[in-house]
Amino acid sequence: MADVYLAADESLDRRVAIKILAERYTRDEGFIERFRREARSAAGLTHPNIVAIYDRGEAGGEYYIAMEYVDGETLKDEINAHAPLPESEAIGYAQQALAGLEYAHRGGIVHRDVKPHNMLIGSDGVLKMTDFGIARAQNTTDMTEVGSIVGTAQYLSPEQARGQTVGPQSDIYSMGVVLYEMLTGELPFSGGSAVEIAMKQASEQPEPPSRKNRLISRPLEQVVLRALAKDPALRFQSAREMADELERVRRGLAVSQSTQQATMVMAAPTRVMPAAAATPPPEEPVQPKRSALPWILVVILLIAAAGVGYLIYQQLQSDQVQVPDVTGLTAKQAKQRLVAQGFDVRQQQRTSSFPNKGKVVDTNPAPGNDADKGSTVTIYVGTGPDSVTLPNLKGKTVDEALQTIADLHLPPPKTVPSTSTLETNTVIRTNPPPGQVAPDQVVTIFYSSGQVSVPNVIGLDYDSAATKLKNAKLVPARVDQSSDTVPSGQVISTNPGAGQPAVQGSTVTVVVSSGPAPPQPVSVPPVTGMTQADAQQALADADLKNTVTKCLPSTPTTPDGQVVSSDPAPGTSVQPKSTVTLFVADSTQTTPCP
Repeated sequence: MADVYLAADESLDRRVAIKILAERYTRDEGFIERFRREARSAAGLTHPNIVAIYDRGEAGGEYYIAMEYVDGETLKDEINAHAPLPESEAIGYAQQALAGLEYAHRGGIVHRDVKPHNMLIGSDGVLKMTDFGIARAQNTTDMTEVGSIVGTAQYLSPEQARGQTVGPQSDIYSMGVVLYEMLTGELPFSGGSAVEIAMKQASEQPEPPSRKNRLISRPLEQVVLRALAKDPALRFQSAREMADELERVRRGLAVSQSTQQATMVMAAPTRVMPAAAATPPPEEPVQPKRSALPWILVVILLIAAAGVGYLIYQQLQSDQVQVPDVTGLTAKQAKQRLVAQGFDVRQQQRTSSFPNKGKVVDTNPAPGNDADKGSTVTIYVGTGPDSVTLPNLKGKTVDEALQTIADLHLPPPKTVPSTSTLETNTVIRTNPPPGQVAPDQVVTIFYSSGQVSVPNVIGLDYDSAATKLKNAKLVPARVDQSSDTVPSGQVISTNPGAGQPAVQGSTVTVVVSSGPAPPQPVSVPPVTGMTQADAQQALADADLKNTVTKCLPSTPTTPDGQVVSSDPAPGTSVQPKSTVTLFVADSTQTTPCP
């Protein structure tokens, strides 16, 4: 669908991934809309387990999304290389994915294509969900593309396979497939075609994962099987509920009663069918006729017992007690107190202030009201605020920023040293930027390490280069050097080089061109006694010019055309291209040779 490039965001000094819709799809409105949908769906999701979207748009007819760069591999790569994964590792990856899905679901987004290929594991071990290309809002009824079913067949929920409306429970089913694959190295359903696999997703029960990996614990298998329930009502009702159940397994506890009941309901048809198939119907023996009187007495006794039971029930129901005030208690403490008073307890979550996070903030019926013993009291447990306002921390010290984040009750942040002209240990920026963030958002603080990046001054004149280096809090030191290629006065290079880190206030050597080096002198060759032509060639080979003066030789035997002497004389040092006068014998001349 798209090509992805690694790019550098120069303004914010970070690496990003640029996703560009493949050229072959730029005229397909369906693909363009899916690409836009991915940007819209993920742009509003700020969570440590969801790949952040920084920007989106169109440039020169190309549609692009700028997103967070994750330096790592996909969960599918991890499965292919190491499956079956240890329980603790599989649970850890699943809990991170579920945390991202829970946040998306709370924002009204259903992913619809949950699979290990869309889960990126960074070098720090953090898993991030990506590729919301087929995500839809939960209240959208049209959950299929025209004439097709969206998603990946091996990870489709039964309702997706049937083309029915999907919701958060559909993502939970897909997470069950991913967890199954991590624990066994195999998919619950396979086949020769996507249609065959989709049909199995809709109608067949998966083989228990413990049959493929005997090391899988029974509680973890129950979690997997409940997530893979064909009926969405039997699955976990939220991603958080599934993550909490996995946490119980990780701590060595038994799964909740609701998970036990759900897996029993799922297993019941499977147990009954083999029993029915294995046991042939018995032959009906001829029964002797019996009196109906005993049966009549049994019916009368049953009716009487039912009447007595009803009277006892009515008497118990009329026994009312006052609902105790459990606000401010933990959910566990509140449940213990209410159960001791004879109530059943149901727990729900509600947005609250930070101090009330994890504590009961209200009950229904309200405290002080009378309610029947055996009736249900709903307790509302605070989840903390939906979002927190992260202030602008730029310019603060790292200690001040850490204290601010602690005061906001956010998780401990990450700190990343970076090159900057700001003072050492001064905050440069944060990720995410200032604004509303999730209460469990891990903030990354980028702060000045006391080093700067040496600016590129090559080609500038020295004064301009020196100003640029001083602005970067560096000290320039000039060194002149001749150059045949760089014009005089321009910078040839720096040490350290452009882009290299350097401590603030340190010296940067600036090499400036002084122009071409002066030419080296040459020696006039010995041309006396040569013919004129040979002497001229010898001068040319020495990079010298020549003029010829005819003169009368002092010796009558000197042949015409022979060089008698030169000016300057042979062996004299002169500059290249200098002119040397050749005195050539000519008996017709009257002026004597020197």
